[in-house]
Amino acid sequence: MTPYFNISLRITIADKYQFYVAESIHIENSTEKISDTAKVTLPREFKQVRQDDQNTSLAGERLLDFIKVGDKIKIELGYDGDLQSEFEGYITKVGAEIPIELECEDEMYQLKKMKPVNKLFKNVALKEVVQFLAPGYNVNCKYEVKTGKIAFDNVTPYNALLDLKNKGYPFRFFFRDKTLMVHMNIDPDIQQQHQFNLNRNVRKGGDLKYETKEDRKFWIKAVSKQVGTSKEVTYEFGDKGESERKLDCPSGLNKNELKIWAENYYKKLNYDGYGGGFDSWCYPRTKAGDSANLTDPNYPNKHRDGVYYINEVTIDVNQSEGIKRNNKLTFKIK
Repeated sequence: MTPYFNISLRITIADKYQFYVAESIHIENSTEKISDTAKVTLPREFKQVRQDDQNTSLAGERLLDFIKVGDKIKIELGYDGDLQSEFEGYITKVGAEIPIELECEDEMYQLKKMKPVNKLFKNVALKEVVQFLAPGYNVNCKYEVKTGKIAFDNVTPYNALLDLKNKGYPFRFFFRDKTLMVHMNIDPDIQQQHQFNLNRNVRKGGDLKYETKEDRKFWIKAVSKQVGTSKEVTYEFGDKGESERKLDCPSGLNKNELKIWAENYYKKLNYDGYGGGFDSWCYPRTKAGDSANLTDPNYPNKHRDGVYYINEVTIDVNQSEGIKRNNKLTFKIK
């Protein structure tokens, strides 16, 4: 007999208003995108809202009188009252139609609102640049690399990070709580490992697919900018004629160092194992940057078991599907 769980949720706005029902919630959490986002659709009618720990009647009131762009928002989800935070950020758009839709963004929203910066850096540590762009935040950056010459001309800190990401620097910037993370997806810090059994806690749906190394062939072009010049060093490796991947590597690498990066990257992509995404329930509470330890009991020799990196988690909450997570896998860890 399958146990039945009641969905619990709490949406807190501006640290004072609390809603315990919603028509739907959609949350996107990724290490690839610079911002995590959420969309909340509120019911057509509210009779009460919790305000400053007191029940408040909304009879005759407009919901838009309570909610505005820039308000803080926190979304907590769980079963049977076991609530844990799944998203924290700010409301970026309040829909004018009924039912009301709230569009939200994580802490990156604050970097968008900061004053534009004008600054020229001449070959300084990457962490120093990021700390300048995000004053007041903790920065998690383990890479001791120099950036070369970088100029920011009247751009917000948010757009400056986008420029770094889009101009061939191999780093990903994203917030985890109030800490700005600086990662490389080919060399990630695994946050937490979760156990999944394909016959027990994996839902039907998703596009999870098992493939062999022969199915996964790539042509890798590794590129490293040379500090202080406009030159680039490149190294190509893999299977010609197959899917091409560009690998942006740290600045200042020589040909032999690039060779190591390119071949290691190829090994991450070329493996026997699962790829794509799979659906699960609220538990375990996966986040982008975690890993999934997948076991497939249909193969007793365990050749299909493995640990995979989760680079994206999408959460959907609605009446028909309950709380559903979709976990995207990018490569096999072991």
